Amino acid sequence: MAQARFTEEQIAAFLQQTKSGTPEKELCETHGFSMSTLRRWQERHAQHIRSELKKMETTASFVFLGFLVASVMLALIFSKAVAIWTIPLFLFYCVSYICRYRALSAKHIKKENTFLARSGVGASNAFYLFCWTILLLVFGSLGYGLIQLVFK
Repeated sequence: MAQARFTEEQIAAFLQQTKSGTPEKELCETHGFSMSTLRRWQERHAQHIRSELKKMETTASFVFLGFLVASVMLALIFSKAVAIWTIPLFLFYCVSYICRYRALSAKHIKKENTFLARSGVGASNAFYLFCWTILLLVFGSLGYGLIQLVFK
């Protein structure tokens, strides 16, 4: 097997340079590799990020199911007031999931494309969108309740 010309660290540095805005053609000419090699490295990196995001989503779905089961069990065993205490924990998990998802996806997405990549046609991480929906519903409900208290 032939020895690789570039180490994984060098390849990661090249990909980081393209992400930060260095023209791809200039980078290839400077370091002596082809555009097809750069595309292959980018695809390999993207595939790795996608698999990590998929693992993260699978884990999150099990955590959500665990929160749901715990809430129902606490409501059945004790009372609804005890089961409600799982909501702040779940909200904390949603916020931490969103932060981890954004940090991991930012490893591959160019800064100017992050919003489109996370919300557009290619955004297939359902739990990320679910977390945003839950947070918006909870804070919308709290805002509505606060307005009702103030103007009563």
